[in-house]
Amino acid sequence: MSTVTENDLQRLESLINSKFEKVFEELTTIKIDMATLKESQNSLNTRIDETNKRIDEVKEATNKRLDSIDTRLNTVTLGVFGIIGVLVTGLLTFVGKFVFFPNI
Repeated sequence: MSTVTENDLQRLESLINSKFEKVFEELTTIKIDMATLKESQNSLNTRIDETNKRIDEVKEATNKRLDSIDTRLNTVTLGVFGIIGVLVTGLLTFVGKFVFFPNI
């Protein structure tokens, strides 16, 4: 068996310390990366919220336009039906006159 000397122990200690230092450096890098990712996520969340607000505004504006168009269409439809009603009433009046009073 070989004997362990103090020099061997010091080399092992320095090797272990260097490994721990590398691990701590990597851990620090990971923490920094996580913080960067959190900031990016927060930035994306705010952009998504702003986009959702804009979509809602466009949706409301579109609904207002559609309501306006619907109102105009209803007005035009009532006007057309009114004109058709007057014409049909006039035609029925003339047909009734000729049917019931053919001599006049």
